[in-house]
Amino acid sequence: MKNGLLTFIFLVFLAACQQPTVYIFSENLQDEQREQLDAALKAQSLAYEYVDLEVPREFGAATLLLSDDKILRAQTQQLAVIMQELGYQPEVSYTTRANHFYGDGNIGFYLKSVEQDNVFSMPKRVRTSQCEQDEFNDLAVTFTDQHAEFTLPSGVKVTLKWEYLYGYLVIYYRNYSQTYNHTQPLVNTPFGAKPSDTYTITAHVNKPSWLDCSLQVVYMD
Repeated sequence: MKNGLLTFIFLVFLAACQQPTVYIFSENLQDEQREQLDAALKAQSLAYEYVDLEVPREFGAATLLLSDDKILRAQTQQLAVIMQELGYQPEVSYTTRANHFYGDGNIGFYLKSVEQDNVFSMPKRVRTSQCEQDEFNDLAVTFTDQHAEFTLPSGVKVTLKWEYLYGYLVIYYRNYSQTYNHTQPLVNTPFGAKPSDTYTITAHVNKPSWLDCSLQVVYMD
C-alpha cells in the first residue's frame, strides 16, 4: 500500500513537471500594464513563469514563440488576445524541440513597451535603394507627418499614407502595406564611412515595383 502511494505521488509530480508553461519576458512596461498583464495571465488556463531577461532585439514588440512539436492553438489564442487587449499586435514565431525551453507545448511570451513610437521622427527626404528593378533605385521620397510622396522616373508623384507601428515603418498602398525595419548602419562613401537611417523592406511585393525597394538617407556631416 505504501509503495502504491509513493508511485501515485511520483506520477502526480511527473505530470506537474510536464505541464505546458508560458515563459513571460517583459520589458519597459508601465505599472498599469504590468498589473493588467498579471491579472490576464491569472485568468488564462496555462501555468506561467516570469523570466528576468530582456526581450531579444530580433523580436517585435509582441511575440509568441511556439515549439513546432506541440502547438496548443486554443491557449495560444488566449495569449494573443491578452497582447491585443494591452494594445499590441502579436506576431507568432516557431522554434524546434531542440530548444529545451519550448518543447512539450511550452510557449514564450515576449512583450516590450512601444513607447518609443511616440517620439519617432521620420527623415524628411530619403532615396530608394536595393530595388528589385534597377530603374527604381535612387528615387526621391519625401515625408510629411502623414504622407510619403514617391517621385517616379516619369516625374509622376504618388502620395501614400504612412505610420510608425510596433517598431516598423509602414507605408500603405491600396489594400495592402509595405513594412520596413529601421536600422542606422555606417555606409561606405567616397568620403569615408558615414551614418545613415536605413529602412529595409520586410517582404517583397509584386507591384508596384517602385515599392519593392528599401529606403535610405546617408548623412554627410
